[in-house]
Amino acid sequence: MPNKEFDLKYGKGSLSVRIPEQDIISVLETSKMEKLAYPRAAVVDAMKEPFGTKTLGAIVKSKEKVVIVCPDRTRTAKMDVVLPVIVKELNDSGIDHSDITILFATGTHRLHTPEEKKKIVGPFIPPEVKLVDHDCKDESNLVLIGTSKRGNKIKVNKLAVEADRVVLCGGITYHYFAGFGGGRKSVLPGISAFETIQFNHKLLMGKEPGSGEDPNCITGNLKGNPVHEDMLEAAKMLKPDFIVNTILNEDRQLAKVVAGDLEAAHLEGCNYINESAKIKIDKKADLVIASPGGGTCDLNFVQSHKGMENASYALKDGGVMILIAESSEGIPSDAYMPWIEMGSSEAIEEGLRKNFTIPGHTVYSAVHKAEKFKIIWVSKMDKNIVKKMGMTPADSVPEALSKAYEILGDNRSTYVMPLAYTTLPTLS
Repeated sequence: MPNKEFDLKYGKGSLSVRIPEQDIISVLETSKMEKLAYPRAAVVDAMKEPFGTKTLGAIVKSKEKVVIVCPDRTRTAKMDVVLPVIVKELNDSGIDHSDITILFATGTHRLHTPEEKKKIVGPFIPPEVKLVDHDCKDESNLVLIGTSKRGNKIKVNKLAVEADRVVLCGGITYHYFAGFGGGRKSVLPGISAFETIQFNHKLLMGKEPGSGEDPNCITGNLKGNPVHEDMLEAAKMLKPDFIVNTILNEDRQLAKVVAGDLEAAHLEGCNYINESAKIKIDKKADLVIASPGGGTCDLNFVQSHKGMENASYALKDGGVMILIAESSEGIPSDAYMPWIEMGSSEAIEEGLRKNFTIPGHTVYSAVHKAEKFKIIWVSKMDKNIVKKMGMTPADSVPEALSKAYEILGDNRSTYVMPLAYTTLPTLS
C-alpha cells in the first residue's frame, strides 16, 4: 500500500512521518492568519473604530490619571507596538505622560527586572510614564471591590481602582480551561489578589470530589464556563473604560487588533480565532499524530501540552496519540515534580482541591489524558518523567508508529495535525 510522507516541525527542525495513505482520514490544518503589513497602523485603525464603545480619545478627559494594564513577560502580545499608540492618544487628549501608569498584569508570576519591563513596552514609551508591577500578595496595594455570585472576594490592584480611567491590553489566544485568553483576564488573574486567583481557578474542578473538571472549562468555550464567568464578573466590577487586544499567528506575528468595550471587542477577537483555528470533524480517529508546531510551541512540557490538549479533541477514548514535541527545556520548574510524583489524576485532583496551583493542574490535565488515551511521546523529555505521567516515551517516529500499530492492530483511522498548538478540532 502507498505511504504518504509528512514533515512535522520538531523544535528548530522537523521529523519525517510516513504512514499508509489508506489510514488517513484527513490532515487537520488551520487557515493561516496572515501577518499585518503595517502593525502600528492596524492598532491606530482599530482604536479609531472600536467595538461597542466610543473611541478612547472621546472617553478620557484632560488631566485624568490613567492606568494601562499590560501583559507580563510570560505573554507575547506585541505591546511594544500597541502601547506607544495608546500613550500618544492619551497625550493628544490632554493627559500628561506623568499621569499615565503601565501596570504589569503579573497574576501569580514573579515580578520583573527593570530591563524586562523596558523590553515589554519597547523603546518608545516616554520615561515619565510609570512602569509598575502588580504584586498579588502585597495587601497594601490591594482593594476589595465586591464579591462574585460564586462567592469570590474580588480584590484587585489599588492603582487601577483609584485611577480615573483604566485601559486593558492583552493577547487573545485559546486557553485550555478559561476558553480564551485576553479581555477580562487582564483583571483576573492579571491584577488580582492571590486568594482571588486561587478561588477563580478552583472553579474549573467539578463540584463534587472525584468528579474531575467541569466539562464547560475547555479550550474555546465561554458558554457556561464558570472560570470565564467569574473572571468577567470581576472585570466588570473594575469597570475598565477600553481594551486593546492583539492576536498573533503561529509565527508570533501580529495578525489582528481589536479595541473597544470589554466584552464586545474581546468576543470579536475570539470569533476571529475560531474562523481560522476551529476545524470541524465528522468523527474521531483511532490515531492522532500531532506536532504542536515546533519552535516555541514545543519548547517545554507546558507548551507541548497545549498541542496535546487540542489533539485530544480528535481522538477516540482509548485511542492512541503520537505527540511529536521536542520539549528541549523539559519541565519549566521544580514546582511540577511533586504533582508528577503523585502518579494518578485521582491523587492530583485531591491535592488540587486542597491547594490549587497552575503547575499542578497542567500535570493533572496531562495525566488525565494519559489515563483516557494511550500517549506515545517523541521528545527530549526525561523518560522517567514521561513514564511517571503514564505516557510512553519514544526516541523516533518509526519507534512511536511501531508501538502505536501494535496497540491498534487493524483499527488505524488517522488524523495528522501539523500545527496542533493552534488547531482546535470540533465534532460537527
